[in-house]
Amino acid sequence: MTDPHATRPVRRPAGAPRASARPLVRPERRARLMLALVLAVLVVFAGRLVQVQAVDADAVAEQALVDRMGLEQPLLAQRGDIVDAGGQVLATSVERRDVIADPFIVGEYRRDGEEGVAGVDGAVEDLSDLLDVDEDDVRAALTREGTRWSVVTKGITPELWARVADLGVPGITSEARWTRAYPGGDLAGNVLGYVGGDGGSGLAGVEAVMEDDLAGTDGMQRVERGRMGQAIPMGESQRVEPVPGSQVQLTIERDLQWTAQQRADAMREEADAEWVSVVALEVGTGHVLALAESPTVAPEDFASADPSALGSRAVSDVFEPGSTSKVITAAAALEEGVVEPLEQFEVPYTWEASNGQSFRDSHQHDLERLTFAGILGESSNTGTVRVGERLTRDQRHDYMRRFGFGERTGIELPGETAGILAAADDWDSRQQYTVLFGQGVSVNALQAAEVYATIANDGVRIPPRLVTGTVDPDGAEHPAKDPAGVRVVSRETAQQVSTMLEGVVADGTGDNAAIPGYRVAGKTGTAEAPDDRGGYTGYTGSFIGYAPADDPEVVVAVIVQRPTNGFYGGQVAAPVFKDVMSYALTARSAMPSSEPARLYPQTW
Repeated sequence: MTDPHATRPVRRPAGAPRASARPLVRPERRARLMLALVLAVLVVFAGRLVQVQAVDADAVAEQALVDRMGLEQPLLAQRGDIVDAGGQVLATSVERRDVIADPFIVGEYRRDGEEGVAGVDGAVEDLSDLLDVDEDDVRAALTREGTRWSVVTKGITPELWARVADLGVPGITSEARWTRAYPGGDLAGNVLGYVGGDGGSGLAGVEAVMEDDLAGTDGMQRVERGRMGQAIPMGESQRVEPVPGSQVQLTIERDLQWTAQQRADAMREEADAEWVSVVALEVGTGHVLALAESPTVAPEDFASADPSALGSRAVSDVFEPGSTSKVITAAAALEEGVVEPLEQFEVPYTWEASNGQSFRDSHQHDLERLTFAGILGESSNTGTVRVGERLTRDQRHDYMRRFGFGERTGIELPGETAGILAAADDWDSRQQYTVLFGQGVSVNALQAAEVYATIANDGVRIPPRLVTGTVDPDGAEHPAKDPAGVRVVSRETAQQVSTMLEGVVADGTGDNAAIPGYRVAGKTGTAEAPDDRGGYTGYTGSFIGYAPADDPEVVVAVIVQRPTNGFYGGQVAAPVFKDVMSYALTARSAMPSSEPARLYPQTW
């Protein structure tokens, strides 16, 4: 039986909400937890702030400055000048500017004195007029997307850049660079060489050989920039000044070089020759006074030049010297005492050597009665072989080596060849004789000229040189070391050969080289020109000599390769020698010869 007093459960009406559970965390406790969490975060922030502003302040500030300073910009060093013997500039560097645009901010351009924004259209109009650049090209540069560095134009003068800067176009800046300039155009282009684009490193000639002296040392700069990349006025900056290159002084005499080059050009055209080289040396010093080529190269336009004209043929191309090298045979025979200048010979048109090899002269003639001086004066091959046969193979080779054949001169130019001089043991039965009159051996023009400079210098060979020294940016001079001379033959032998060479000009094959008022010593040469197929094509005509013969000052060598309008050295080379030597003597105020030559008789 149910107790009427028992407590009955209270039924929840249908649809009524269930009573909520008792909260696990009371509101006041939750508030305290949130406050603690916020305080913890604030403590972390405060600690980090203290670290940034106090502990790491310097490092952070330095990093921020680095970020604002942007990239390092090079300051290119000015390349040193190349000057001639008298200090006249042959190569120099001039400043040029490349105009750069930041397309992001050019549109903010405002013209002075005008209201409103001129914008890109105004900048295009003003820059195009000032720079003389097509408006479409300027607009393309100013509106180029995805870059903050866009080239508007290159290579303007600093004066024009100043006018551009005065426009005040936002984002228009310039980058300075140096451009190589050659005031003489193609004058001595084969000697000077040229540099890479935008005034870069030397690629040929003196520019390449003297690169370390000419180049200088680049500097650098950084400037503080804003968020948009613009320079901040009065902001921080870093700058290391560039150090200019040194001046290089050459032995070349500008006006003599010009004369030699003009005459080389004229003879190449007149004789329809492949090329012409003219070398002028100062007796006693080895100084190269002129090294002219035709054709040559204009250094500022070397990219469009014929590749064969880019170097100096006078040091890189070889040829058989022909009769000009008979002077070595003469000097060797006299030095060894196997002949005298006045020894008498009966000289036929053809001659058979002791080993059965047959030789002939360049032109048909009856039996001639010539002295040894006459053999050289008439440039007789058969007479030269008869005398040279008295020398051993080793003696013939030794004297050619002594005079510089088969070895580089050491001239300060790239690409110098040593020439071709085979070992005496490698000469065949014919070559052992042909070397006596300049065939079967090859030299360059500078080596050929050096032989005559040795005779003119009383038998002492002095290696030729092109650079006299350098001058630092601070004016300190560094003279080049004088090369040591080496005696090749005695003074007596050199004087005997010199007198014989005077006879060549006065009474022999070199009469076209005679200069009124001056005694001239020299020798003609005509040799077959070897080709790249192992045969011979055409001739090499040459004349090498010096003056005044009684007190030698200058040696001039003229080489004419494969002339077609005449080919004898006396025809195509001697006239060039005469003109170049005449100018050299006048320019140096050389005194005319005071006494006539006492020549050896050439016949008997």
